[in-house]
Amino acid sequence: MVAPLAPDDPTSLGAFRLTGRLGEGGQGVVYLGHDAAGEPVAVKVIKTGLDPAVRTRLARELDAMRSVAPFCTARVLTAEVDRSEPYIVSEYVDGPSLQQRVSDGGPLRGGELERLAVGTATALTAIHAAGIVHRDFKPGNVLLGPDGPRVVDFGIARQGESDTITAGPIGTPAYLAPEQIAGSPASAASDVFAWGATVVFAATGHRAFGGDSVAAVLHKIMTIDPDVTGVPAPLRATVGRCLAKDPASRPTARDLLLGLVGSAPDPLVAGVAAADGSVRGEPDVDRTRPRQPVGQPVAHLANVPDAMPAGPRDGAGVSEPLGTEPSGGRRGRRIGLIAAVAALVVAVSVAAAFLLPRLFTTSDPGGSPGSTTPAGAQGTPAATTTQDPTTPGDDPTDSGYGTDPAEEPDDGGTGATVPAAFAGTWRGHITPTPAGLTGEYDVEIELEAGEDKGTWKEPANSCEGTLSLTEAADSVLTFDLVDAGQCVPGTVRLERKGGALTYRWNDALGALEYNGDLAKAG
Repeated sequence: MVAPLAPDDPTSLGAFRLTGRLGEGGQGVVYLGHDAAGEPVAVKVIKTGLDPAVRTRLARELDAMRSVAPFCTARVLTAEVDRSEPYIVSEYVDGPSLQQRVSDGGPLRGGELERLAVGTATALTAIHAAGIVHRDFKPGNVLLGPDGPRVVDFGIARQGESDTITAGPIGTPAYLAPEQIAGSPASAASDVFAWGATVVFAATGHRAFGGDSVAAVLHKIMTIDPDVTGVPAPLRATVGRCLAKDPASRPTARDLLLGLVGSAPDPLVAGVAAADGSVRGEPDVDRTRPRQPVGQPVAHLANVPDAMPAGPRDGAGVSEPLGTEPSGGRRGRRIGLIAAVAALVVAVSVAAAFLLPRLFTTSDPGGSPGSTTPAGAQGTPAATTTQDPTTPGDDPTDSGYGTDPAEEPDDGGTGATVPAAFAGTWRGHITPTPAGLTGEYDVEIELEAGEDKGTWKEPANSCEGTLSLTEAADSVLTFDLVDAGQCVPGTVRLERKGGALTYRWNDALGALEYNGDLAKAG
């Protein structure tokens, strides 16, 4: 739907007359324009501002974008990148976005769904063949034109991205791949993940990982299997491979397309090529072994937004904001909310963004955007997450959102017990490292001499867990924090210093820690 121009909107840009608004997102506004011959065009004005390096990259990517096959994308006609507000002019696609179509008319069925799947896989194949990563593939960036689906808004350099793209993920939360959430750059493999999530939405009308809040969705992407209930059987296995946690297990876009039309490649070779972000040539044979999937919560505490913004249904491929600023309330930290917030601590285009240490490290010295291998996790193995019982509109018996409760580890057979010097009730204030990453909280620990377990409480969030002793030295005790209810498991280290205890908590991945001093009560 075309909206009228706002009072402060331009009425022309270069040779193009602007007549209405097609949509608005986190990066800028898309206008309906007309060229000198009266033909309609889409004009995207980037209002976030771009530094010189990003402008140079934008110009380079625009050259590459012109080589992408136009029958499955919106062809780039021209662009001006040297203005204070750069703009890009592309072919106008007269049709709703997939987001609009499903929201207004329900899921796609039969041949309509199959055409969407094949058409968008074809578009990704063409985009990747041009050496471009989409970075923000989602239903809002798929337009349903009269001649079939078109993929738009691909490959646009964003403010904050350098050539190494270390600043964090670009994309809408429900369609981010696990490695992006963990801080690795967008790649061809992450585009394929987003394709799988988009097809789930098209086929079912719901997101593959729910939609109750940004933090909960990101946590589910990192730790649980997608809900593919309702995806037709012929597509279900293909979608499942695309939504693999490990980017090396996903097919390339080309191999995805071949599979959809009935000629599937070797899955291991396909997966490695996708993880590399490569679109041509043979994969490195040494790297064809499947990797460990991402599956551990990565955060301890945070305030989180109450709801994921739906974003504009623009029909013109406008990038929506990543999410709202974290705000409000200490309503108790459900594991699903908390764990994903640290996953969200990467630099994104909103004030709520933070930088999180990468879960994956680059294995290609040349810096290939998708060449990743898992980094070793620090600390103890994280407990399996529990189901979020409050997800609206989802049937927990069908969604696969829940897993078996965590089993409490024992003391490893060491026979270690709590020394008398550590016995008692200890209270103190803990702060996160890096500073400001999440909130600060009070904790309370109760230990009894001669026992191998204790209790851990965080009163402000109504959390209580069990401390299971794993190592004991003269002045240092190390515990696994388990059965933590709405709080996140991890490793707690207590060291006696004088009459106090120094406290350190780490999540299972070593991405976040909390420190503080505890004083003995009474």
